Amino acid sequence: MASASEVGFENENALGEQGLDIRAGEVSPNGESILLVGDDGYIHMISASSPGDRSQDQDIDSSRSARFNDVSWHPNGQTALIAGDLGAALRYTLSDNSIQAVNGAGTVGSIELTAVSWRAGGDLAFFGAKNGNIYSFNEGEGMAQLEGSMDSEITDIACHIEHNLCVASSLNDGIAVIDRTRDVTWLDGTSGYTWMAADCPDPTYRKCVAFGSGRVHVSIVLDIEDGSQSSTEKVLELLQGSTDFIATSRGYDGTSLVHLAPMESVRYKTSLDEVYMHMEAQAITGHDPEVAGQRIALMWETGEDDGWMITNEGLIIDIFPVESRESLGIMETIVFAAVAISVPGVIIGLIFMNSSYLQRKYRQLRGFEKKE
Repeated sequence: MASASEVGFENENALGEQGLDIRAGEVSPNGESILLVGDDGYIHMISASSPGDRSQDQDIDSSRSARFNDVSWHPNGQTALIAGDLGAALRYTLSDNSIQAVNGAGTVGSIELTAVSWRAGGDLAFFGAKNGNIYSFNEGEGMAQLEGSMDSEITDIACHIEHNLCVASSLNDGIAVIDRTRDVTWLDGTSGYTWMAADCPDPTYRKCVAFGSGRVHVSIVLDIEDGSQSSTEKVLELLQGSTDFIATSRGYDGTSLVHLAPMESVRYKTSLDEVYMHMEAQAITGHDPEVAGQRIALMWETGEDDGWMITNEGLIIDIFPVESRESLGIMETIVFAAVAISVPGVIIGLIFMNSSYLQRKYRQLRGFEKKE
């Protein structure tokens, strides 16, 4: 694993609810808000730029007690889909903060929905289920189970930012590509791993990535014209450390921030197919021991290594690059060094100017007058 610059931490004003268990969250398309979902019908909105400002929060009443597992904003930013336990397939509407079941949600029954994602065009979304089913959704057609669904839990669904292709990760059946016509293709060589999360973070590459138990990750090369011809590159293993991949958040500049259990994160760069240390467990638990028994619910950034993290229990921590803040200290060191050098020179100069003996000796050394 490649090394990266260290980060620092500062606690923000936490969410105050007791017994909170946030499962997922997503930044709105305009970057202004974050929609959080969790246990016991929890839906909550916070500011993305001032997440510690509780006066900007919006507590959204779902009128449900189900566990919500995932959330996905529509590309237009006016609605979001929520996937949860007991067949919960819901739509959140920003204009009035309302929550409604989507068209056709009844076809799912009580099957637990584990993942949801809108594809780039905003014309279709895909839900994944604990029993392995994958469903397509739009308001006109409702929900429809896709042919090619398998039997093991769909752990994540991620869609490319520019193209109408998505990938689904599963516990036992491997990785699937969902093409523009909703055909599902399971990729060769991926079924031998337990895949926990997927992401398609960089729009300039026709690639996605999946992360699996055992600290493995694989780059997925998408065939835009024929999704069934998509393929994977070599499965790579993160050898350093003992934590394990469990989820992802979208990082700055086309990167993925990968959550590791119990409390650690790494950055994945599509261009290099390489993982970099982002936040070490020892560093964050040393900053605040209270996070030790919690997990990362969501991370988001406004610059590289500059952003926030929220835990499942609602702690909000500002993450910042140490180097940029220490650079000021380096400049101060240079200034102090310059002062340390100049001050003795000034003192010596004053002594010289007020000593006729030293001035005479100086003239003798330079040959301006002879010794007596």
